[in-house]
Amino acid sequence: MCCKYFSIREYIESGSTLLERIKLIDQLIDKMLLSQLEATEGKDPSIAEYQMNDGQMFVRTRYRSNSDLESGILSLERLKQTYINRLNGRVFLLRNQKGMR
Repeated sequence: MCCKYFSIREYIESGSTLLERIKLIDQLIDKMLLSQLEATEGKDPSIAEYQMNDGQMFVRTRYRSNSDLESGILSLERLKQTYINRLNGRVFLLRNQKGMR
């Protein structure tokens, strides 16, 4: 049986709701952080390829260096925050000077 590999974009698009997409992004970030830790420990000094199998889909992507992996994690964090903002909305509270005492 052959396995089809998906890109990160296709993997995130597989979530039908915002909450599912946030959970998928969290799974990706967790796996990428573990890969980065392995590289830091010296087990894999050059992260050439990252793969994840969540039981339903295989995700594969390539990075040239540890800093590329780090920037990928930061991009996923920003994307996750965008989805959280869409889910919850952005709210801020204005108070006058009397309310700050």
